[in-house]
Amino acid sequence: AVVSTQSTGALVDTINKQHLEWADVFISAGGDGTFLNVASQLEGGRMLIGLNTDPDRSVGHLCARSRLGRSNLKYVIKQIAGGECVFIKRSRIRVKMSYACNIGEKTEIEIPKYALNDVYVGETSPTRLSYLELQIDDLPAEKQKSSGFLILTGSGSTAWGYHVNALDYYRTKQFLKILQDSGLTNKNLSSTEITKIMNNFNDSFTFGPEDRRMKYITREALQNSVFRAENTQGYAKSIAVRSLCWNGKIVMDGIQRKFNFDDGVMANFSTSDSDSLNSIQFVD
Repeated sequence: AVVSTQSTGALVDTINKQHLEWADVFISAGGDGTFLNVASQLEGGRMLIGLNTDPDRSVGHLCARSRLGRSNLKYVIKQIAGGECVFIKRSRIRVKMSYACNIGEKTEIEIPKYALNDVYVGETSPTRLSYLELQIDDLPAEKQKSSGFLILTGSGSTAWGYHVNALDYYRTKQFLKILQDSGLTNKNLSSTEITKIMNNFNDSFTFGPEDRRMKYITREALQNSVFRAENTQGYAKSIAVRSLCWNGKIVMDGIQRKFNFDDGVMANFSTSDSDSLNSIQFVD
């Protein structure tokens, strides 16, 4: 096994090309960010186990046994040997980009890394509107202006994609109050009931890490007399995006993997079984 870690003082081998050729199992020691960094370097079908050694800064959704606070290597190996885990194939997103070099000529480039959690598509500056043309499966193409376009896997549905949609307690309470004031319900809800409704709503946007579908979310779509975004969220098997941005970027699983996506460039997003990453989940 090759261990990649961010923990101070740990004995570590950093991943290089030779490791990628002979290692059967890769172990990341850190948090979800470390797991994502290692995953980006692995081809489909490889095995990656995450140890959450940084629970104060990372929830460790991708790491083994993080929720029970037992994430040391010896314990994880013991649990695996005892059959207390299931092997899963985490879906990943592949990106192909097309550039128009000359009239009638196109160059297609496949980004040699995969996104395990999510891909951001849009302007580099968070203060500038992203202008994109979207093609979702067989739906009609649609031009949108927004705060950016997010594509995520089931693994990523508990990360950024979760928080984009999530309601907090205040907003949930306000929405329920509007329903009550409108006469659509006459039930007075307790704080416990409001919290339960909030959690059920937020959890409804998560889906399994092995699901081959991609979820897409248009962030803060501009809605006015010129732009009317109709298709702002859903699931898809294939997604194509054409950049109409000034200084666009495609960012995969965070700032470590970002690629220019300027006006006229086309990007295609897809998933396949062969690109999946093998991992484990423990049975509680």
